[in-house]
Amino acid sequence: MRPTIIHLIDDTKLGGVNLALESLAASRLNQLFAFKLVHRRFSRPSFRRYTADIILLHGAVSWRKLPAFLALKLANIGTPILYQEHHYSREFARYCVKSPWRFRLMLRLGYGLMDKVLLVSNAQADWLEELRVLPKEKMARVGQAKELSRFLSLPEKAVVTPLILLAYGRLSQQKGFELLIKAMAKLPSYRVKLILAGEGELLPVLSALAKPLSHVHLVGEVLDVPKFLAAGDVVIIPSRWEPFGLTCLEAIAAGKGVIAANIDGLSDQLAGLQQQGNGYQIIDELTVAGIESAINHALSGERLKINAAQRLSSAQAWESVLERWQQLLEGLLNRRK
Repeated sequence: MRPTIIHLIDDTKLGGVNLALESLAASRLNQLFAFKLVHRRFSRPSFRRYTADIILLHGAVSWRKLPAFLALKLANIGTPILYQEHHYSREFARYCVKSPWRFRLMLRLGYGLMDKVLLVSNAQADWLEELRVLPKEKMARVGQAKELSRFLSLPEKAVVTPLILLAYGRLSQQKGFELLIKAMAKLPSYRVKLILAGEGELLPVLSALAKPLSHVHLVGEVLDVPKFLAAGDVVIIPSRWEPFGLTCLEAIAAGKGVIAANIDGLSDQLAGLQQQGNGYQIIDELTVAGIESAINHALSGERLKINAAQRLSSAQAWESVLERWQQLLEGLLNRRK
């Protein structure tokens, strides 16, 4: 009988996280482990005991959730409880944390309840090491990825004018899309066009910014991301923080050039691209002027193009993540025997 691995997810709006977990559950590891994805709120304590060999938490540590995490731990004594850190990163702390000491204390308390803390990028792991909020032996640098066969099968798109920029994700402060639209207002419509996909709390603000711009189009939520990417030339990611940044991996697999902020998990991916060619443009300064400059640089130079080796590396990233998951889970299960 396969060991049961329960993933407890407390936010259905985490699109990239849910996609990655669904890919994991449907991967070759499904032959070794019985994965169950369970949506559960951690707004109040529950002493439910789960029938599982390993429990994985996917929900941001917060003061409000700590009692529920403690109750889960007490109700499931003897079962390893892991936590995957999808939420926090160096740039998140820079933008969103008002009291660093209080934030570090919260992380220490939350991570202290876990047997392992799984990290989605090297940049994130390095930052947490600097904070000293958990011992290194509790860290597991598993990484992040997903199954990408449909992205990898997309044919190369013919060069057209204007250049078609694509951006997608939750319409929130994190993604920096308001800066992108303001930058587009400074660029000529005959040279570049932006298609922005997604839903979220900033939709009214972004719609108002885009309304007078004929070369900016908001298209709502996109369910078929490979089809969406097939229509564009370059993916732009002006995020303020990204613990990993699955959009970048998808763009690379689809063979699209990337314009991105060199932060958090994106910096890991851009460094990987640099080792095998170019195909990317860094946003040096995450401002309207900085984004405008990065787009202008992409327009004035050679076309941003991902090569075959770079596309292949995205597929290899998924296999590497699966290997690390397998080693981690088997190691924990062997210790219980």
